[in-house]
Amino acid sequence: MSNIKDVAKAAGVSTSTVSRVLNNNPLISFETREHVMKVIREHNYVPNSMARGLSTQKASAVALLVNIEDKDTDSFDNLFFHKIMYGIENVLYKNDLSLVISNLSNSRSSKERLNRMVQGKQIQGVIIPTLVLTPDLIKTLTAQKIPFVVIGEPEYTTVPFDWVDINNMQGGQQAVQHLIETDYKRIAFLGGEPGSLFNHKRLAGYRTMLTQHNMPVDEALIAECDGGKAGACAEMARLLELTPPPDAVICGNNIISLGAMKAIAEKGLTIPRDIGIISFDNYPIAELVEPTLTTIDINVYEMGVEAAKLILKLMANPSAHHQVSLISTSIQVRESTIK
Repeated sequence: MSNIKDVAKAAGVSTSTVSRVLNNNPLISFETREHVMKVIREHNYVPNSMARGLSTQKASAVALLVNIEDKDTDSFDNLFFHKIMYGIENVLYKNDLSLVISNLSNSRSSKERLNRMVQGKQIQGVIIPTLVLTPDLIKTLTAQKIPFVVIGEPEYTTVPFDWVDINNMQGGQQAVQHLIETDYKRIAFLGGEPGSLFNHKRLAGYRTMLTQHNMPVDEALIAECDGGKAGACAEMARLLELTPPPDAVICGNNIISLGAMKAIAEKGLTIPRDIGIISFDNYPIAELVEPTLTTIDINVYEMGVEAAKLILKLMANPSAHHQVSLISTSIQVRESTIK
């Protein structure tokens, strides 16, 4: 592979001239630029982005912070994580930037890790999931004047900052609206991760839409579980013991839906004739179960795209007005709600 010295020698110019051409220096004449670029193409020369960053005193990467323990390999298998990461990387690549995954659990302190990346001119900005966000981390980023964007609506804000999330309240409203339009009358809500903000928002959407349709909000029909199949099965079995039982249920994710479907089958009921079921998330499993699952589609790829766009805006203008972005949900109708 050719290097910058090979290109300079072949073009009959200095290495600094080649560097200026690559960095679009206005002092380089059009003729020289064209000549050098022709030699670069002939030699298949690929510039070292890190070296260019050091020479221009500007990093060429954005960091995505995670906090994953050494033995927790399942977190990296998460489809949600991969789709967000792909959305971020796609936008950064088109803007000649790289994505760096930085695991804070492998360093003695997040402050130390960030200091090394910033002072070493490795990164220009940071993207942080809410699970990683802490008041100390916000304080460190703000003190270092590092542009950052948060993925997920934060539960607290010590200072204003940009964040992007799914419009979870809209998703809850869409689920109820669809079930009412499909002639279900007694709709239960089976959420996961009790106390989480996104679950609270979905539940708020559920309540709002029932009220708008002049339907009572029966607290007995609202249940929460740990997000696993076994807990969901137990909670769904409890809901089915109510008098009268629900004739439809909204589930917090596809795994909760599997638990609910198991409880429904054990009760001898049929989906969707006896009870309709709709799930948040639109993972492949939704089309593999029988009957296929109606889902509220959460576009996590687009969430990654929007996070990347926000960080690019802040990197270009650190004093830009702080922005909140909510990604719309959509409904994918399948067999589980069609009577």
